[in-house]
Amino acid sequence: MPNWVVGLIAVVLIAVASIIAFSGLLGMRLPWQGGYEVKAVFASAQNVSRDAPVRIAGVNVGKVTGVEPLSAGEAEKYKAQVDEDGEAPAASQPEEGAIVTMELDEKALPLKTDATFKLRPRLFLEGNNFIDLQPGSPNAEEIEEGHTFPVNRTSYSVQLDQVLTTLQSDVRKNLQVFLDQFGSALTEHGGAEGFRELYRTSGPAGKYTSQVSEAFLGTEDGDLGGVIRGLGRVVRGLGRNEAALQNLVGDFSTVSGSFAAEDVALAKSIERLPGVLESADPAFASLNAAFPPVRAFAREALPGVQSAAGALDDATPFIAQLRGLMTQAELRGLSADLRPTIPALAKLTDRTIPFLREARALSSCFNEVIIPWANDHVEAVNDGDVYPHDKGDRVFETAGYVLTGLTGLARNGDANGQWGRVLGQSGQNILDFGDQFALIPYEFLGGMPAMGSSKKTVFTAEHDCEKQEPPSLQSGPGPGPAEAGVDVTRVPKSALSAISDKAAGALDRLGERVKALSRVPELRAEGEKEEAKEITQRARKALKRLGLGSGFEALALGAKR
Repeated sequence: MPNWVVGLIAVVLIAVASIIAFSGLLGMRLPWQGGYEVKAVFASAQNVSRDAPVRIAGVNVGKVTGVEPLSAGEAEKYKAQVDEDGEAPAASQPEEGAIVTMELDEKALPLKTDATFKLRPRLFLEGNNFIDLQPGSPNAEEIEEGHTFPVNRTSYSVQLDQVLTTLQSDVRKNLQVFLDQFGSALTEHGGAEGFRELYRTSGPAGKYTSQVSEAFLGTEDGDLGGVIRGLGRVVRGLGRNEAALQNLVGDFSTVSGSFAAEDVALAKSIERLPGVLESADPAFASLNAAFPPVRAFAREALPGVQSAAGALDDATPFIAQLRGLMTQAELRGLSADLRPTIPALAKLTDRTIPFLREARALSSCFNEVIIPWANDHVEAVNDGDVYPHDKGDRVFETAGYVLTGLTGLARNGDANGQWGRVLGQSGQNILDFGDQFALIPYEFLGGMPAMGSSKKTVFTAEHDCEKQEPPSLQSGPGPGPAEAGVDVTRVPKSALSAISDKAAGALDRLGERVKALSRVPELRAEGEKEEAKEITQRARKALKRLGLGSGFEALALGAKR
């Protein structure tokens, strides 16, 4: 084969092998690829070694990668999770133990927080061990990689030596005592007659025992589980101290003998016990309901109690100074200094009350009348049918515009010359102001607000300012000056003799566009605002062509205002 064919085959084989190796299509894992690692704390490692298998239902799902001893000091770091009643079980605090690190395959996932690990022997006669893994219930929360399971989620098998060492000499001695006392009960204390008496009284006893067993079930879900958990804590507590357990048994015998000596009083107490229990149930219910807030209060009060010593130390100098201040000499001088001041303060307080009433009325007047008026607009009464322009700015905004004109009221020129300018403008309407006139290219609508609409709002002296009506800024347009129309498009033919026919036609068309402005008020009144806008725009362009555009723009802006 050619060299390039051999090279191509080699590249394909390397690519396929890389995809299979790195994607794990065949279930293989490369030496440098790690698995899912978790840890578990065991009270006893029991000869479990590295590479010991981890199994779920007999199927290998991982292996042990490390076993480290756990000293008594390190055990505090691996306490179990707190159970429902807020106490950590005793088994979760091992005196010694081991931390077993496991590497799990993907088929062992997911692991839940209630997963369990058990050390089991691989052979009947012991030997190597493996870890039997139970992944946990489906409803539990899933754990993350590196999680450490506490000792209450692990267990180990009973070894043969533990079975053989159970019957030690002291245990055998106690068993002998039990058999001797049991034989004495059969021979010296009635024997078979005692058993017959026991059977005769077992009927009522069985009845009451069944009632007690039924009561152990509780009244709500989880009561029996709570009893079992509590009993487990008691048993573990008893098992931690065998000497105390022996003393408990001996003392219990003494207590039982004392009860037997007072059997009459005990019978009366038991007879009255149901009434006591009936009265105690509400008290216990109230006590149980009070425990959560008391527990929360205790937790919240703990930082304050812990810091109380420092606070008292810091308060001691202050109390010493306060004690000195309260002496006869200090207190008498202070009272003498305050005696002329207090009557004046009392008078000031008495006179401040009317002032505060006036200040409240003034503030309310601003809130209810002046501020709403300052935020109002000047707008047409008929919603723009007669005055078609937009409403102006708010009162407090337009009030500042006056300052601009007032600043230049007494000035009529600067270094550039006089400010007076003549603005030339033409149009088709003539406004007559008596001794003056003006030309505008559109119909004069009038001014707003009208002079008649600028009357002050009626003020009622019998009512406070805060209860008055705000001034009304609604207004209709006022009448404008007399006006007369003029046809600005009529140009003498002698004026057109000096221009060409083409230029004369262009002037005629521009004149027609300007003349069409006379239709704008009528179109606006009929609601044809788009057509009126189009005519105005065309006329504006025509006026610009004639050199009159700037004046038209100024007039247009003034009309909008």
